[in-house]
Amino acid sequence: MKVEIINCWVSRYRGESRTRLIPPLTAAHLAALCPDWVDVSIRHEQVRPVDYDTDADLVALSFMTGYAPHAYRVAERFRARGKTVVLGGPHVTLHPDEALAHLGPGDAVVVGEAEVVWPRLLEDARRGKMERLYRAATPHSLAGLPMPRYDLIEDDFILNHYVQATRGCPFSCSFCCLKALETGFRMRPIDDVMRDIVEYRGKSWLQNKVVWFWDDNLIGHKVYAKELFREMAPLGKWWLTQASVNMAADEELVRLAADAGCAGVFLGIETFSAENLRTVRKHQNKIDDYRRAIRTFHDHGIGVMAGLIVGFDDDTAESIRCIPDIVEELGIDVPFLNISTPFQGTPLWDEVEGAGRILSTDWSLYTGMNVVFEPVSMSAGELASGYAAVWRELVSVRRAFRRITLRPTSLRRLAASLGINGFYAFQGVRGHGPQVRLAGGEAERQGSAAAERPRDRQLGLSEVGEAMH
Repeated sequence: MKVEIINCWVSRYRGESRTRLIPPLTAAHLAALCPDWVDVSIRHEQVRPVDYDTDADLVALSFMTGYAPHAYRVAERFRARGKTVVLGGPHVTLHPDEALAHLGPGDAVVVGEAEVVWPRLLEDARRGKMERLYRAATPHSLAGLPMPRYDLIEDDFILNHYVQATRGCPFSCSFCCLKALETGFRMRPIDDVMRDIVEYRGKSWLQNKVVWFWDDNLIGHKVYAKELFREMAPLGKWWLTQASVNMAADEELVRLAADAGCAGVFLGIETFSAENLRTVRKHQNKIDDYRRAIRTFHDHGIGVMAGLIVGFDDDTAESIRCIPDIVEELGIDVPFLNISTPFQGTPLWDEVEGAGRILSTDWSLYTGMNVVFEPVSMSAGELASGYAAVWRELVSVRRAFRRITLRPTSLRRLAASLGINGFYAFQGVRGHGPQVRLAGGEAERQGSAAAERPRDRQLGLSEVGEAMH
């Protein structure tokens, strides 16, 4: 039986056709779970368009919420060609009934983690007795998971060596889908993780040098993380991951990460408003600790990639305009800016929907770059135009150059900063900015006069409280 696994994707950026840095984990991991009698191939829409003339007997589509309308259209075209279609991924887990409504007779959906149900689904498909819904009922052990099929990943990606050591996160931020999708924080055996690192063979020096941990919070269990870092230290790798800001409070943990080759950590800083942190239940973040935490990472040669979100209840048009100056003063190496998006299944959705502030459930708008709800302290238009303006300022050549030339405390940190800042600055120069849309069809044109440029003066952290109100 021939199976093709497709990771669905739609560009979030104006003018950008493909993103070639690193693929998601899903397709190569599912391919590794296929029995020997399955002839499996994978496809990432990031680098290759869908081939509707594939000779696969079964096509599996995995997708996030923002890609759902597109994925349903892809599924319909495959069904018209007589293919068996399986839908899965985060959006399907959150909306199984919706996914089922987009399938034809003989198709199926997978809800939850696929390790247990995917092989059973394939066996049922081979016997012609596939069920409509496969659901992972209980958490399963992460021991013994096979090594992802890195050999099937397209050559187009710059990096393709991702590894997952843990799943889930011990925290419960109100905007995060993890608690609706995951079943607790779990860890893989370190020997299994090390196998995935050591036995990988890339096609370039960079692929063999850099490891990308596909974890939501790698240091969710600090004893485990320290042991993993000790094991990694002799390998000479450079690696990046996601972690929580409180990692910096454990000096030994940061030192071990640096000794193991950590080039950068993505931290969910989210906001510079203490009130916002309180309302979204991100209690592990303390604004007064941001500067010290970033300095700690830098002192150990680790870059800081900061996730930032605008549109929380305490945000105003004025406070959003302050973000580039605060980012620069704190010394953040790479900022990533998104608009608050209330996904169904999260407490944030319940709060916003309960207040009648949801403007649309057109899932194509749910990418983190569009306004789908009515903000509290500004208009939807102000949020959209303010986000577009701040995004352009953050990726400007001037700002990117300043971040790259921050005191380089290690070659690996400099390389990560140069690579990521350079990529986004290049996109900005080419005009490939976010396609910011307002629910209801109104679009924010890039370069619009309504998008006021953030002011140039430096903003001290002592002024953050004032700027946020």
